[in-house]
Amino acid sequence: MEENTLTLEQIVAQLKEEVAGANARLEVNRIKNLFYKAKEQLADGLRAQWIADGKAEEEFVAEFEEENALKALLEESKNKRALEIQQKEAEQEKAYERKKDLLEQLRKIVEQAEETGVEKNFPLVRQLQQAWREAGEVAQSKYAGLVKMYQAYNEQFYDLVKISNELRDYDFKKNLEAKEKLCEAAEKLAEEKQMNVAFQKLQLLHNEWRELGPVMREQREALWERFKTASDVINKKHAAYYQERKSQEVDNLAQKVALCEAIEAIPLDVERGYKQWDEVTEQVLKWQEQWKKIGFAPKKNNTAIYERFRKACDALFEAKSAFYKQNKEILSANLAKKRSLCEQAEALKDSTDWNATTQKLVALQKEWKIIGAVPHKSSDAVWKRFVTVCDAFFDAKKAAAKQQKEERKAAYKEAKSTLSLRKEHDKLMRAYDKIKQEIATRENNISFLSKGSKNGNPLVEQMLQTIDALKKDQKELYNKIIALEKQINNDAQN
Repeated sequence: MEENTLTLEQIVAQLKEEVAGANARLEVNRIKNLFYKAKEQLADGLRAQWIADGKAEEEFVAEFEEENALKALLEESKNKRALEIQQKEAEQEKAYERKKDLLEQLRKIVEQAEETGVEKNFPLVRQLQQAWREAGEVAQSKYAGLVKMYQAYNEQFYDLVKISNELRDYDFKKNLEAKEKLCEAAEKLAEEKQMNVAFQKLQLLHNEWRELGPVMREQREALWERFKTASDVINKKHAAYYQERKSQEVDNLAQKVALCEAIEAIPLDVERGYKQWDEVTEQVLKWQEQWKKIGFAPKKNNTAIYERFRKACDALFEAKSAFYKQNKEILSANLAKKRSLCEQAEALKDSTDWNATTQKLVALQKEWKIIGAVPHKSSDAVWKRFVTVCDAFFDAKKAAAKQQKEERKAAYKEAKSTLSLRKEHDKLMRAYDKIKQEIATRENNISFLSKGSKNGNPLVEQMLQTIDALKKDQKELYNKIIALEKQINNDAQN
């Protein structure tokens, strides 16, 4: 499982296992850093959800019970390491005293070697060398001088004392083989990717080198040069690694100083509204994310620059918190006013007094605009309530206006149709009256023609035929007039 997917509980379990085992300081610190990085990411997610839920950011608190377990394990690790250091120091002091005693014995043997004889002293030197290797580790501050004397006495013994060539050559051969292996190990360290690990391993190889006896005089310089050359490769890489790391840390410090200055440059005594505070907060959160991606500053500056950054952030968020606290009552009062406007609008929603109600709702809308902000968590809901009521009324008004327009259009069309019928009726009535007058005139003329004629008069006959035709036309006009009057009456009733 990748470390960036571990839960806080799983990370604590790793630390518990580490503390119960070898309890390596670097590994404990790595797990500790892993925990707080995971905790910070988890807290950021919870904070974002908290804000998304409409809650005030300054009220957010993230506490994790796993942190108490972590701190307890770290304290246990600290105590355990302190005890280990104490025990190690005691063992190193014991080894130091033991090696001092062995060094004194070796000095005496070297000084008396010629008098006492090789056969007797050579086994003693071998025993001292074995006892020296088994004596244990000496504190680094005391080791250099001690081992330097040890090497000098060993070389004096082999150089000055006339011993058996066979015994001496055998010892030289064993030492040569051991030191050649150390050279090979040192040369192989060049393949190590982690320079700090390679450097630590090289120090152990040097300690082993110092513990070994001499080789033949003619081989010493070349062998040491080989070992030294391999060591120089690691030392140079290690120095370059730390120089690069130091340069990067200096650059990291410059970036962190720039972020501190950017936040410190934000004035705290300037009046801001909610929108402005949101913009400032968004920018600072971006800078905090940027801070997390920057690596460590130099050790001597790391704590101070972090405290400066945290202080600048805290000062800004405290000012924001004070603003929110100061405006909390105002926000609540504004919310009460807007809810009152909602109630007044809801009371007018079903009114059909379109003009008067329109004026009242427009007045409520103007008053709404004058009222300030409300709590963020209630803002959308109260606005939706108000605008829904207003929209319902104006939609109803619009529908009523459309209906009235259609009714007026239909009435106009009907009136226009009735007017046309009446015009047709008047036209027919005029034609009817004209025929009626003509019939009356012709009948009157017939009476004059009939008096002066004893026999049939062709003019009279012709006149009678004309009158019959006129009466027929008159009847048709009468029927049309009656039909039109019925249609006009029906339209008027509908």
